[in-house]
Amino acid sequence: MNNYILIVIAIFLDLLIGDPVTPLHPVRLIGKLISKIEILLYHKKLPKRLSGFIGTLFSLTAIIAVFSINIYIAGFLPFGKEIFSILIFYSTIAIKDLAAHGIRVKKALDNNDILLAREKAGMILSRDINDLNPDKIITGTVESMSENSSDSIIAPVLWGLILGPAGALAYRVINTMDAMWGYKNERFIDFGRTAALLDDAVNFIPSRITGWLICLVSIFKPGANPEAWKTMIKDHTNTASPNAGYPEAAMAGALGIQLGGAASYFGKIVNKPTIGDNRREPEAEDISKSIKIIAASVVLFLFVAGIIIVNLKTGS
Repeated sequence: MNNYILIVIAIFLDLLIGDPVTPLHPVRLIGKLISKIEILLYHKKLPKRLSGFIGTLFSLTAIIAVFSINIYIAGFLPFGKEIFSILIFYSTIAIKDLAAHGIRVKKALDNNDILLAREKAGMILSRDINDLNPDKIITGTVESMSENSSDSIIAPVLWGLILGPAGALAYRVINTMDAMWGYKNERFIDFGRTAALLDDAVNFIPSRITGWLICLVSIFKPGANPEAWKTMIKDHTNTASPNAGYPEAAMAGALGIQLGGAASYFGKIVNKPTIGDNRREPEAEDISKSIKIIAASVVLFLFVAGIIIVNLKTGS
């Protein structure tokens, strides 16, 4: 069965069920394995970059080997490979949960519960949250959701379309390693370097696709700025990541608000460049608007991908 069809089924599963909270979830198992590998290698008498390189290679190899064995076994069952592939695709995509996190933050802000809003924002933000004011909670949430629209949706779908379930799974392994090891602090600046560089590589194309999808959607969406692409072109370099700036700047342009700026990480204030023009103050409703823009971007991506796949098949 075509990977496109399997991915569409997986997306419907995600929208219907969301991300089940279970210790047996593939991504949680991946996280546990990565954590154990870190513990095993970090204090070895090897240069930290070499240890991180070995850990990255071993994590990818081990997980893809387990996947290969399982999909081979599944092939002995009727539609076994297809069902197993759908489950893998489903586990690598997080549309419903991404939206749910944003909605929880918005509801807390709507109820003027700043402590709860900080707590809910802390579930998707890597920065310190204790002193965040409502504006910073809103912009931080929009930033995170914009970046994750690439990391949690477009990227695994793209690699799944190109390389099948193994590609989507490998992407999720790399992205999880970066989330765990990619910090530029004393512990991970060297150990996590390979994982961070690999994550930059696999997100290079998806992040740019995501940015342009947001820009295209903003042209037709009422209330959005149809010239969001100008902000993306102008400000996509205003992030430490070579990739996150595309979806973040596109969303800032689409909403007409300013993202970025000073933020606290591990107790230290980091003065990051701003993203977008400060046309107005951010509002809690901007979180809902960003969810709708992301949803429309996913639909547009699937539509365009479907057309490309049909043309490739008819052309061959």
